[in-house]
Amino acid sequence: MEVEIRRRRHARYLRLAAAHAGPLGLALLGHPELAPRYLEAYGSCPGAEGLPCAGVGGEPGVCLVRRLEHLGRSALRGGRKRRAQEKAMVEGLLLCMGQLKKSFPPEFLPVLSATEAELRADLAYLEETLASQEKG
Repeated sequence: MEVEIRRRRHARYLRLAAAHAGPLGLALLGHPELAPRYLEAYGSCPGAEGLPCAGVGGEPGVCLVRRLEHLGRSALRGGRKRRAQEKAMVEGLLLCMGQLKKSFPPEFLPVLSATEAELRADLAYLEETLASQEKG
């Protein structure tokens, strides 16, 4: 059962990374019409308060994708410490999603909301897993 959960989480994060990695990836989240505006939206971000990119900004087509890929690789491994690190990273990505919702064109809101929903679902899993490990 645990192996199956790890594989599903791994696939989730690789799918999200692919969806944000380039213009064609937006079709994975059901929005191929946004492909021509990919460079405009993903070209820069002012940075999110509470993250290392605060004040200096970043390029979501790179930093967001790399964080999602990292979570995908991490999901295949086990351990309480790793899940706690993943939880912190997912919480950071949720801050990132909030910033991107402010800075991206409004047409991208469904893509960002879908990503945020996936992140919140995984955060709930991580919180539940960490709570159950503390109990027993």
